[in-house]
Amino acid sequence: LLYLSAVLAGTLGLTSCELDEYNPTGGDANITAFDAWEGLETYCYSPLAEQLYSVYDFLSVAEGGTDMWLTPAGNTDYAKQLIYYDGLTTSTNATNKLFKQAYSCIASCNAVINNAPNVQGGTEADKARIVAEAKTLRAFYNLLLVTYYGPVTLSQEDVSLGEINTTPTRNTVEEFYTSITTDLKEAAAVLDVTPYDNNPDRVVKKTALGLLARAYAQGAGEGLSENGVSYWQRAREVAEELINNAGSYNIYLYPDVADVWAQANNRNNREALFQTSGGD
Repeated sequence: LLYLSAVLAGTLGLTSCELDEYNPTGGDANITAFDAWEGLETYCYSPLAEQLYSVYDFLSVAEGGTDMWLTPAGNTDYAKQLIYYDGLTTSTNATNKLFKQAYSCIASCNAVINNAPNVQGGTEADKARIVAEAKTLRAFYNLLLVTYYGPVTLSQEDVSLGEINTTPTRNTVEEFYTSITTDLKEAAAVLDVTPYDNNPDRVVKKTALGLLARAYAQGAGEGLSENGVSYWQRAREVAEELINNAGSYNIYLYPDVADVWAQANNRNNREALFQTSGGD
């Protein structure tokens, strides 16, 4: 009886407790609240410092199969899937990890972009810049996907609304580059030359334009054109705009190309168009 009485008293005591917490950054944890929505967009940056440019996996995917990497003498089986494309499959850890990270953050970018009209609080200017950042990041992750995986699935679904595509189909390479260049042009029109919240690890106007020139150059190799104009010409136009008007975009160009790759400039490279907290 004493034991049962103690259990009953403890149970009643637990159910009568109240927990009053305040999360200054999460708001009410509803995506329509500005603080929570803004926090979700910040998460879109997470793979840049946590995985892509701070561990070996992405580098092995990006540079594997080139003459920049060789296996150690006497150990020709080391990373042979990525270095020599020997036994490379979709289950290879590095390629699988990059694939999942890109799609995971694209889903978050989609949620930020698609829910922007419903967000309460914040200024219209701030919301427009956050959407522009999300479009820049979505374009970047899609560029990774089409570069290393080819014609996979182009996703614009918002998983926060239950929009989950359980029967994905492949999109063409042209559809990928059209989406990428559209996102980057729209983002560049809104982003400022100074970063949001003065955070140097956020994308800015020169980031979107630099990625746009790169996307055009890569798409040109696929024989793509835009409104009858070759992607090669589009890449040249964007690159020349950045070079000829460097000052207006807060861009610095080293007089010697060797300075771009100098170890002394590794952590504070003045030419950097896109910087992450893990490096330049």
